[in-house]
Amino acid sequence: MNKTLFFNTLIETLRQELLHAVNASKDAAEYATNEESRAESQWDTQGLEASYLAAGQAGQAKQWAEAIEELQSEREDLLKPNTRVSLGALFRCDLGGSEEAFFFAGVAGGQVIQMDGMEVTVITSHSPLAHRLLGLKVGESFPLPSGDLCQVLHIE
Repeated sequence: MNKTLFFNTLIETLRQELLHAVNASKDAAEYATNEESRAESQWDTQGLEASYLAAGQAGQAKQWAEAIEELQSEREDLLKPNTRVSLGALFRCDLGGSEEAFFFAGVAGGQVIQMDGMEVTVITSHSPLAHRLLGLKVGESFPLPSGDLCQVLHIE
């Protein structure tokens, strides 16, 4: 798996998420201020609800923008080759009989990117799995809460 290609795909995916959040925020804000959403009674809260939705979407857009900015600023470090599971590592593990791929980043945890026929999940240091993996080399094992013993198969 090409780490640079993965990283570029991750950035582009986050940009698409940002664009969707910005557009959703704009749509909700337009609806909130539209004449049709004007309250017809004290119990009619459509406009208020739309304004809350707009604010939530704007907050989400801000988070996506900050994640993109952070990843871009750390690009050089994240793309360095790794021999251990650490920040910037693109790696595969055998998790109880199934092979899974991960990218260790400071942000965008939980984001899933399709690469080379596999799903690559972004994990951050806040992830319980990251705590088990941090510092491991290829061939080293770690336990899951279920008791299954898992192994690091490959690191880039």
